[in-house]
Amino acid sequence: MRVTAIYLAAGQSSRMGRPKLSLELAPGKRLGGAALAEVLGCALVARIIAVVRTEDELEWCKGAAMARSGDRLAIVRCPDAAEGMSRSILCGLKEALKDEPDALLIVLADQPFIASSGLTSLIEAGEEEAELDYVAFGRGGTAHPPVLIKRGMYGALAELKGDEGARRLLANGSWRGRLLDPEAAEFFADVDTLEDWERAAAVAEHKYSE
Repeated sequence: MRVTAIYLAAGQSSRMGRPKLSLELAPGKRLGGAALAEVLGCALVARIIAVVRTEDELEWCKGAAMARSGDRLAIVRCPDAAEGMSRSILCGLKEALKDEPDALLIVLADQPFIASSGLTSLIEAGEEEAELDYVAFGRGGTAHPPVLIKRGMYGALAELKGDEGARRLLANGSWRGRLLDPEAAEFFADVDTLEDWERAAAVAEHKYSE
């Protein structure tokens, strides 16, 4: 199964008061680069499409992981990203479809504690159960990103509006899916506020010192 990842790095950071993806979780480890390194570390992902804002200077993704990305990583600038997540998804989808992937792995750039092993589990589950339309991680019976979306759902992704993300599709009961348990409690952590960042930095300090 050929898998292309759509890495959504064009989200709003108004609640932070600054571009959040460049914030450091630990010395040399920026928020936006943490999840990207894990996606690049997943050998089952053939290509990664990072969707960013037009004005993004990409400070958050510079470093060793970026240097090792080779031709697997493509940067797509989304001119209407401010209109909501659906626009970023559509920009990524248009680029991804050039490779005719069997499935898309949708990853949010502000989830710093996802792991390449977890992404591998999503893809392997999708391969094992061909009848599934998606595989995601679950919390309280609700699907949460990252999520593996198979070919049959591409049209529905393209029809999302405003700030809708893939989660809205997964909640309507029209698609066949499987929810996996996360590997660690911090897996679902995302960073939208300064308080979120402070909590994530505290977790990162422990994580990266082990």
